[in-house]
Amino acid sequence: MERPSRRPIPRPPAGLDPSGIRSGHSAAPPRRSVLRGGLAFGAAATAALTGELWTGRGTAAAAGVDYPSAVWAPASTANYTASSRPTSYPVNLVVIHVTQETFSDTITLFQDPAHAASAHYVVRSADGAIDQCVREHDIAWHAGNWDYNTRSIGIEHEGWVDQPAYFTTAMYHASAALTAAICTKYGIPKDRNHIIGHYQVPGTDHTDPGPNWDWVRYIRLVNGT
Repeated sequence: MERPSRRPIPRPPAGLDPSGIRSGHSAAPPRRSVLRGGLAFGAAATAALTGELWTGRGTAAAAGVDYPSAVWAPASTANYTASSRPTSYPVNLVVIHVTQETFSDTITLFQDPAHAASAHYVVRSADGAIDQCVREHDIAWHAGNWDYNTRSIGIEHEGWVDQPAYFTTAMYHASAALTAAICTKYGIPKDRNHIIGHYQVPGTDHTDPGPNWDWVRYIRLVNGT
């Protein structure tokens, strides 16, 4: 979700090393295409639904979020498919994404009925705060592959793939705790065969979370080691 040229990419959060190693990947697609995970695949199922913008961050208790530490920030109902997982589809994957956007802009995009994409969770760089945008029983449009969408939980991480300073200790720990809870809940093995990057989804042209994401560290944290 690369930002338009008229808006410069902001620097990493205060106190972080602003340097980043360029990944060598081809330029990311326009911002609306990177998070547009399931646009063609779930649109028909929700074409009759009306998107509704959320004007602020909700509370965990009020929204009945799936993860107790999360805050409810609902995506437009036009951007995901209502379902009853795991009854309707098994949940056996977690897909890791990087937003190519700021945290707040990602939430705003998910709340835009025209965006045609969403993820279940978004993790903030500076402090590891987590917003839940889609309930886990529903199908978020994040993977760009309908089969993978139906059986996965999508987690977005604030930042850019070529700016590793965004991948903070707070973010790694908060995201790993979330992924661990999801894996425990659905009986998903806590390994790289079941916790995958967006780049591993068949048919995708995305590179996230990119070469600067520390998979060894992340999987160790998910497993509590």
